[in-house]
Amino acid sequence: MNSELGKKGPARPTGKRYSSVQDLMQGENIAPELRSKVAELERQSAVTELLANLRVAAGLTQAQVAEEFGVSQSAISKLEAGRDDDLTLGDVRRYAQLTGRRFVLNCGRPPTHVEAVKVYAQRIKEHLTALAKLAQKDVELEGPIRGFFGDAFFNLLTILDECGQQMPQPREVQVKAELIDTLSAKPKASVLECVGG
Repeated sequence: MNSELGKKGPARPTGKRYSSVQDLMQGENIAPELRSKVAELERQSAVTELLANLRVAAGLTQAQVAEEFGVSQSAISKLEAGRDDDLTLGDVRRYAQLTGRRFVLNCGRPPTHVEAVKVYAQRIKEHLTALAKLAQKDVELEGPIRGFFGDAFFNLLTILDECGQQMPQPREVQVKAELIDTLSAKPKASVLECVGG
């Protein structure tokens, strides 16, 4: 036991509340080295923590999961408290089946925002194409799917508009008007206004 810790006595409530372990460590002035080690442990156990959270959200005990896996409750406890390197894809698949949840594991560098948008746009296109094919095969589904397409179109335009409004405004705006002489059919352009940003 750490002698420093033993001298201080039991911890006393401070009344402070923190939303995460990182916030707590920063608020309590925990040494940067310790914060770095905790962050590394969190990175090494992100999937096992997810599995434990999925189990709890599904209302399952470790004993119930152990029974389904054909192992002891302590083996599940060790799995959930362990590191991601100790997991198998079979463990991950069985948690998804037991909890009835779907999740995605991404390995590698995180995609850029542009890459992610392109991937999701392609997936949306694939699903919309599949819906269109369903509508062609089933007359009863055509109306609801057509309605969904209208809703999806409106929602996508709304998202693009909201995000577009967050873009910086152009620094210079030029308004240009053309007067077409109907007799000579030659356009006469004139700049009416130029506003600097």
